[in-house]
Amino acid sequence: MEQFKQKYIEEASDLIQDLEKSLLQLDGDHENLNHIEVIFRIMHSLKGSSAMFGFDKIDEFTHHLESAYDQVRKGTRKVDEELLDITFKSIDH
Repeated sequence: MEQFKQKYIEEASDLIQDLEKSLLQLDGDHENLNHIEVIFRIMHSLKGSSAMFGFDKIDEFTHHLESAYDQVRKGTRKVDEELLDITFKSIDH
């Protein structure tokens, strides 16, 4: 089981790096649907793999961010500095 958790950590690190790149791009173009979709998919992947390995706090936390970006995808929320700031701080955390 430990080797699977190590694999999770490696994959999560890669996803977080991709997330940071996409956020930086979105920061320059708040309405770019491609960046929004990539960010949503990364959040969805992080959430799912966290749940699968029993990292419940990461799963729950990521679920909230995923939901926020889902609202952006659906047009019920706009990307603003607050959302970007929270997401960047989440990466740092």
